[in-house]
Amino acid sequence: MSERERIMVAVDGGEGGRAAVRYAAGRARRSGADLWLVHVVDLAIATGVFYPYGYTGLADQIREAGATALAHAEKEAAEIVGAEHVTSTLRDGGVVTELVHAAAESAMVVLGDERHHGLARIVTGSVTGRVASRAPVPVVVVPADWPAERDTRMVVVAVADCDASTELVVRALGEAVDRDGGLVIVHSWEVPAVYYESTLGQLDAAGVLADARHRLMQTLERARQLVPNSAGVDAWIEVRRGQAAQIVTEVSKDAALLVIGRRGHAFPLRRMGGTGHALLRESSCPVEVVPPAPETP
Repeated sequence: MSERERIMVAVDGGEGGRAAVRYAAGRARRSGADLWLVHVVDLAIATGVFYPYGYTGLADQIREAGATALAHAEKEAAEIVGAEHVTSTLRDGGVVTELVHAAAESAMVVLGDERHHGLARIVTGSVTGRVASRAPVPVVVVPADWPAERDTRMVVVAVADCDASTELVVRALGEAVDRDGGLVIVHSWEVPAVYYESTLGQLDAAGVLADARHRLMQTLERARQLVPNSAGVDAWIEVRRGQAAQIVTEVSKDAALLVIGRRGHAFPLRRMGGTGHALLRESSCPVEVVPPAPETP
């Protein structure tokens, strides 16, 4: 199996990392992919921040702890997909940089969430958000408390542009087929408060809703033509007026997976916007962040 067919999982030894391993192993079992477990040792932070005056043997201890975390993750993954489908690597360097580089050698990246608060958030930053913003392949962020045995097969896809989201819906529809589940396409629209008294504020809500539903139905039909065995997938379209992150979080609260796109106009790095970061923080189910398709010359 080629590197592009394997799923890379970031292992950190915490509950989020363990949830990521369980999720990725289940996904690999369904698709036949291999698992590649990666732990990054950031010696610059460990020795520079926590031990500014140096500490003999600290680097060896940190690497040993990383190797132990990988060994535990390998054992757990092997119980699900078989040891022959699991490999692991210990890397030195910046966590985000190394994970993004490893992503380029994989078909997908799976990360555990890190919903820290206070000092922990200041020290670690948002690894999940930065990797999801930069990786060249889809990135799935799994909540630490996500139950692997959760009995749900519904996939939700959040669509911002009703007319230019066919590839994103194709991705979500394929997931629904793989899970033998259903699909919900959700789109939100909102008029900023500053425009309430203007012509924009007097928009015909029913007309906007009907138009969006019609365009999303067309997008769904285009996607069905591109996804084998998708004709039998039940699909629903939800168009609501309100704040996007709040609506998507509500619609996807009982889903197996939420699929969102990374915007393609954020030159030069095409990173996520505020809604995407909010969904990574607040979603109760795994969130898959899909990068924009490469531009054709």
